[in-house]
Amino acid sequence: MPNRSLPSHPGTSATHGRGLLAAPRRNWRWRAALAGAAALLAAVVMAQAIVRIRDEPAAPDNHAVPAAVTEEAARQVPLAASPATPARPRTVPAVAVTQAMQAPAVADARAAVQLSPESLAWTYQDLPCDARAAAAQASHPCEPSRVLALVDAKTRPRGASTPTPAAFSVQALAAVTLAPHPRLLLDSTTLAALRQRATSSNPQWTALKAQCDSYIGGTVEYPTGNTYPDLPNIGQGYQGSGYVPALLAEGMCYQVLKTSNASAAANYGAKAVDILLKMSTSGSQGQPPCTDSGYGMRFYGVGMGLGYDWVYDLLTPAQRTQVYTTANAWITAWEAPNGCADFEYAHPQSNYYAGYFHAKAAIALATYEDNPSAPAQWDDWLNNQFAKRVQPYYQQHLLGGGWPEGYANYAPLGVLNMTMPLREVKTATGQDLVHATAPYAYPLDSADYTMHFTWPSRAYFDDRDTNHSGSGSQPPGTTQVGLFQQLLGALDYWGSPHSAILRQYLADVNAATSGYGAADPWLQFLALDPAGTVAPVSGLPLSYFAQGLGAVAARSDWGTGASWMSFRAAPYANNPAQGEEYFDQGSLALVRGGTPLLLNAAGWMVHDPNGTADENLVYTDNFGSFSSGNIYSGNRQIYNVFYVRNMSNGTPAEQFGQFASTSEDNQASTKVAAFEDGGSYVYVLATGLQDMYRSFAAGKAVVNWSREVVYLRPNRFVVYDRTTAGSAGYDQYMAWHFPASPASGSAAAGDNRLDVSYGGTYAGAMTTVLPQNAKLTTVAMYPTSNPVKAWQVQVRPAAAAASQQWLTVFDLSGSASAVAGAKPVVVNQGGIVGVQLAAADGSAVVVSSTGTAGTRLAGTIAYTVDNLAARHVITDLAPSAGYTVTVATSGSQQTITVNAGGTTTSSAQGVLNFTVNGNSVQQPVQYAPPVSALPVPGYPKPYKG
Repeated sequence: MPNRSLPSHPGTSATHGRGLLAAPRRNWRWRAALAGAAALLAAVVMAQAIVRIRDEPAAPDNHAVPAAVTEEAARQVPLAASPATPARPRTVPAVAVTQAMQAPAVADARAAVQLSPESLAWTYQDLPCDARAAAAQASHPCEPSRVLALVDAKTRPRGASTPTPAAFSVQALAAVTLAPHPRLLLDSTTLAALRQRATSSNPQWTALKAQCDSYIGGTVEYPTGNTYPDLPNIGQGYQGSGYVPALLAEGMCYQVLKTSNASAAANYGAKAVDILLKMSTSGSQGQPPCTDSGYGMRFYGVGMGLGYDWVYDLLTPAQRTQVYTTANAWITAWEAPNGCADFEYAHPQSNYYAGYFHAKAAIALATYEDNPSAPAQWDDWLNNQFAKRVQPYYQQHLLGGGWPEGYANYAPLGVLNMTMPLREVKTATGQDLVHATAPYAYPLDSADYTMHFTWPSRAYFDDRDTNHSGSGSQPPGTTQVGLFQQLLGALDYWGSPHSAILRQYLADVNAATSGYGAADPWLQFLALDPAGTVAPVSGLPLSYFAQGLGAVAARSDWGTGASWMSFRAAPYANNPAQGEEYFDQGSLALVRGGTPLLLNAAGWMVHDPNGTADENLVYTDNFGSFSSGNIYSGNRQIYNVFYVRNMSNGTPAEQFGQFASTSEDNQASTKVAAFEDGGSYVYVLATGLQDMYRSFAAGKAVVNWSREVVYLRPNRFVVYDRTTAGSAGYDQYMAWHFPASPASGSAAAGDNRLDVSYGGTYAGAMTTVLPQNAKLTTVAMYPTSNPVKAWQVQVRPAAAAASQQWLTVFDLSGSASAVAGAKPVVVNQGGIVGVQLAAADGSAVVVSSTGTAGTRLAGTIAYTVDNLAARHVITDLAPSAGYTVTVATSGSQQTITVNAGGTTTSSAQGVLNFTVNGNSVQQPVQYAPPVSALPVPGYPKPYKG
């Protein structure tokens, strides 16, 4: 599994916490102590869910909680929800989880036991048959079983010498037909192919075998042992991250060589078994499942499932029981109502839930015939977790791919854990859930998303959302080769026509980043087929619309020096209690090649030097408590969006900015209402952006905000915003962020132009056209940052009014002299607004409606511009309708008149695109929209969770 987002040493600065629950790194010691207390508390809760003590009086439900834990719980509430929206209670899904080890309902009322936190311990318990279950299944006598129980050694039921849990009943479920072991990933077809690849000429096999050899002769530490030992020894690493790469490497080497080199395979298999048994150790040497709210499930759970399957034939019955019993305990801990992982389990999108999603599938399918709990686990995964939670949620919120927690840290493993289980289901059961009637397109969409949202340079990714600082040679946000490697394996497996293109793109990324963030050797060997074909990247469309996240990417071409845009507008998709998705709906980012003009500043700030210090500043801005004396605490003001502030005596009187507004809890209507690639232009319209904002005590801060982006290939972007604030008296401004302090340039009367150079390269320019005579203020983000890495330009209207129109032009030309001169069009007739752009490499005019976004222009419109050969793009017209365009030239001016009816046809999104040269009007050939932009008929379906 890709491990660049994980610490390689205890002293690393990488953060692995839970977003809102993860404090800045300077508090890591305090966090460690708190995590221990939280784990202890969670263990108590888990014990009540697992252990049932016979004849013990029920304890009161108000167990003592360590003070530090209570304070943390209190701190989570204001961070996890907007001030305008109460925190959502965390509940278990409506379809109850059916656990094979679930206690009979009759015992529930008296089952809880007051446990002493000082003496909690894991122990095996022999459970006799339940008399009622035996009577109900007389034809199938039950057998005593062993379970892993968390008990208090000081507590003894009356008349018992040791704590004795009550019997567990097993619910009978319909059997599933499973392939023989190994059945997860390494089915017979795959194994045959891998065995053919296992030659000295295959670099992936050479690397994998070298890793397998590197552990032979070493000691595998228990979870409580040396966490990061030197080779050939193996430690758990960060909550199991050290076990999994070694386990899966040794297991794969064993399976590949067992038919051709039995002696070598035996060594690899024995090492895999050793790792697996250490991972599944319970008691004082084991890993408590509740550590860090179950973070380790992504390693321990997944590893126990895959490891059990890959070395199944080497395990004794007792060893198999140990593994699946411990695995069951992890699942039980995760699913316990109000338990240690409840805030993660309650929502189907986060890096935490992804680990659980993968682990439960792997455990259930691997242990199905042996584990009494596995049939119920599989039934719940397939019919509840997947069918009722993940599939509909991802179909609505992640159709088209993406990972809302950011791509620098959480995406590689998160995407893997939300895609690999589908392949495991297919190899184990034959069921294809990706191409089912209700499809799960995420494994395929993810590849398209990653290619389109990588910078043209191939060396950096769209750095929205969480990016943790690091001390590596590459800055956070550097494109990770391992992500593309795993996705290539997915495309090959599922037969995607884009696999040949992704193979070339992977080669480009590998060259641009010097192989940064490669996948673990076992995954590379599985994913990279040396016989795979290659196709040019130019076979992809030049734009992409991921409908779920409302994310749009567009570029001038597929060259490494191309101009590129990234835009997003949708309700919050990540678990709101997780908080790794940031608060920038409606934000735009712009790059030429590898030089940014318009930044995702929150991601850019964490670069060195002083990346950790600046990450703390970003954290405080996002999640800090509101203070009128510190505007950089809790106001989320580092994004390229519209801001409204309620001021008192020159300082904010209330918290402002966006919040985690969802379509389910807050009925957020935010969306990309229109998207179109017309060849020479790309048109994007986002509406409902006001639904992402916190409210003030007096009412809404933002009553309305829509943003329209018209990209004129290759280098110019016209951004048109229509806003309405809750009061004309509020302070309102448009914020834009740049990698260097902008310099004033020459502009038409009433306009403002700023030029930006970064790293010795001219990055481009911004020109404000509307409001006329706007006031610009440049602010260092943040004032205490040293050195400053991002500069915010605040654009304010000259006159106060609740409603405003903003027209801003960004130009990614390679020199200041090539930047287009911008000025507003003269409106003669109709409710329109527009800008003309005069440039030596081609002039243009963009015109839009002044009405509410989405309202179509009706009647005649007319406007006057300079007498220049130019292309004209008019938005907000009736879709696929005919118009007549006439030109009247008078000296240095031209008046363009547009009437309904005629042979000049608008596009399906109501965009009229034509060129004017003298008095001649010509409409260019209409391009069909790219395949990736076409919606899937009937989708997305509404999420009912």
